[in-house]
Amino acid sequence: MSGPFRLPPPTLSRWRAARRERVGAFRVFDVDRLELVDAGGAPRGDAYTMTCCDWCNVVAVTAEGEIVLVWQYRFGTDALSLEIPGGVIDPGETPEQAAIRELREETGYDAGSLEPLVTVAANPALQDNRCFTFVARGARPTGKTGFDAQEELETVLVPAARIADLLDGGQIAHSLVQGALEAFLRKHPRGGEPASGPDDAFARVETVIEELEAQGRREVLALARRLRPGLTLEDIANPHDFPELADPDWQQLEGRLTGIRSVLFAVRALRRTGAPRR
Repeated sequence: MSGPFRLPPPTLSRWRAARRERVGAFRVFDVDRLELVDAGGAPRGDAYTMTCCDWCNVVAVTAEGEIVLVWQYRFGTDALSLEIPGGVIDPGETPEQAAIRELREETGYDAGSLEPLVTVAANPALQDNRCFTFVARGARPTGKTGFDAQEELETVLVPAARIADLLDGGQIAHSLVQGALEAFLRKHPRGGEPASGPDDAFARVETVIEELEAQGRREVLALARRLRPGLTLEDIANPHDFPELADPDWQQLEGRLTGIRSVLFAVRALRRTGAPRR
């Protein structure tokens, strides 16, 4: 089997800061002004960057296959935001330690295990920090929350199978949370449940059908939004309210999605009751 696919390195070279000046310090980030030159030494003007602590996020999964989410007021957008728990990695902490602490403080949940999911550059155009995301399994409520002075959060449990609906419907808009949950769904399409014994075949079939259902849902929503911009998954659940959805192409896609869902429900029912034996 071949190794992971990788692109060859670029032919571009890094630019450098001929001069760096600290121009602001604002508790959670510092601002520097950089006088840039390219690889050939030519001046490229000034840029401003922010120096921030690294961050962590946690996709916490309960024994029932639910994802622990939080509602939180965000100053930048002046709106409530639906997110996974997470926050700043304090000095002296490892990303893993910070992830467990943030999960406890923001939700009152603890977890039986922790594993890396993805590490990303938070905003490479302006910031120098990284965001480490982990999957915490066996999440369960064990104590009280411990909010910071400028925090107020509300915990909500969502079945892992419904996370894609929240992403596609626009209810989760935080870019780092979107990326973390997309990575989780891609790497663990069934919420990371281990399949074993005679159930393996049904697990594999269910995974394939779930992927077809997710793709079908995206296609239905994309066409609906072309026909009438701004429609959500909740809107298209009641297509008779929107004359544009009488479009035959959309109805064909929606009918195919209904068929896929029927098969998915049947496979899940067989898994619950046990496959017939010959």
